[in-house]
Order: sequence, then structure tokens, then C-alpha cells
Amino acid sequence: MTLIKTQLVRVCLACLFISCALFSNAQEWKLSKEKNGVKVYTRKIEGWGLKEYKAIVNVKTDLESGMMAYKDPDQRKKWMSDRVAKVGNIKEYSDEFIMTYNLGKAPWPVADRDQVSLVKFSKPSDNVVLADVEACEMCIPKIDGVVRVPRSKGYWKFEDLGNGEIRITTQMVADLGGSVPDWVVNSFIVSGPYDTLTSLKSYLEN
Repeated sequence: MTLIKTQLVRVCLACLFISCALFSNAQEWKLSKEKNGVKVYTRKIEGWGLKEYKAIVNVKTDLESGMMAYKDPDQRKKWMSDRVAKVGNIKEYSDEFIMTYNLGKAPWPVADRDQVSLVKFSKPSDNVVLADVEACEMCIPKIDGVVRVPRSKGYWKFEDLGNGEIRITTQMVADLGGSVPDWVVNSFIVSGPYDTLTSLKSYLEN
């Protein structure tokens, strides 16, 4: 990795620790969908064109299994939404810090989109694992014909409920880049996280 890219990674990583301050001017959460144990909330926050989403589901598994289903790329490929054509870890800097890659297939005539993210894992308490996620647009070269997601931030939280279940929460806001029709955006904001957590729950419980 070049010096410039290394410095860029460090800047993006630093942003993971201050991102919470950017969400101070936010509306109240609105429940947009509740089905099959999955709840999806949305809200508008200042400085972002798209709404932020938060999706929650309880899963019958243990904390380590839930966290590894997200962290391990081979497992992640098995439950990611059908909209995602490619999933991987570009680089694993340590057990606590990785760079991930997703290539999403968009419906015609919308261009496909990919996303490079820096993910920082932490353990705020004995029963919680947190994965803070921040887009890193320029960490790797862009691909011709594919729009790179320029901005996104959020987290995945895995919480042991102490009864043979864990609660998985994912919260994210993004700028998809380029020109995207409203109907595609609306579909992504609610059905995207719903499909993802439904698939993850099925993977972990079967």
C-alpha cells in the first residue's frame, strides 16, 4: 500500500471514532417495516440526502457465531443479499481492523455500485461486540463502469441476550453516488436491510 493510501486509511479510521457527533441533528426513528422478527427503522439526518436506517433482529445463536458470520468473508458470502455480486475482505490489518469490499448488482438502467469500507471491531462490554463501518472511497482503484459509493458510515452490533439468543443491530447512512431514481433509493433503504437480516438470521439458525 502506498504512503498516500496508508495515510488515507488512517484518516478514515480516525473518522470512525468521531462519527457519532455528526448524528446529533437527527429526526426521531420511524418504524418502516416489521416482519418475520425483523424491524427496520428510518430517519432523516442533517448533511445526508438519503435517510439513515436501523434494522434489528433476534437470532438463536451465540455471540461469537454471530460476529464471525459478519467478519469472516467466506461466511458473509453465504447470507448477503442477492443484490450483492461480490463480497470479500481486501485486507485484515489485525483482529480488530479490516478492509472490506462489496459489489452490488443494480437493476437496469442503474449502474452497479461497489463499496470499500474500513471496519473497526471493539468490545464495549462482555456481552457486546461492535463493528464500526466507514466508507473509504479511494482506498483501492475504481473499476470502469462501476460507481464507487463515496460516503457511508454506521455500525453492526452483536449483543448477547443471555438466553441462547443474540440481538443483531445494523445502522447505516450512505451516499450512493451518481444518479439514482427515487424508486431504487426507496427500495434500498427499507428492503435492503430487511432482506439482509432475514438472510443472516436464516443462515445462523439453520
